[in-house]
Amino acid sequence: MNLERFLDLLDAYGADLDRWPQSEQAAATAMLTTRSDAREAQRRAAAVDAHLLRAPLPRIEPSDALRQRVLAQVANLPPALAAAPAPDWRAQVAEALGLLFPTGRRAPQFAALALALAIGVSAGFANFGLIDAQETDLVTVQIASATPFLSED
Repeated sequence: MNLERFLDLLDAYGADLDRWPQSEQAAATAMLTTRSDAREAQRRAAAVDAHLLRAPLPRIEPSDALRQRVLAQVANLPPALAAAPAPDWRAQVAEALGLLFPTGRRAPQFAALALALAIGVSAGFANFGLIDAQETDLVTVQIASATPFLSED
């Protein structure tokens, strides 16, 4: 441990080495036995610690007016803020669909979503070699024509 690290820990944890991280205590003790400047810094930190322990803490009591104002605000909370039961999965799915298709015209948006899904799936199969080139061509033609058909193979 160097002096800079010792001083940083002294500022953070105070003069009492028992409050320091255990992993740092042995090195700090060794530094205190060999360095007079470390001992002087610890002595000053101990004086600050003692002053802080003697200082009275202010007791802050809320005024009666503040208490009444807070209680009135809590009593007047709208019912929507009250604890409500968690929605079931159907309501969550409906909400998600509402976010995906906000205008109510769902057919064009759903078709675009299905097209993107089909392109992603076919690209994934093409990249992993799970389908051969002829099947990939068929999928591409089906996507481009937007009408499924069977091959005559």
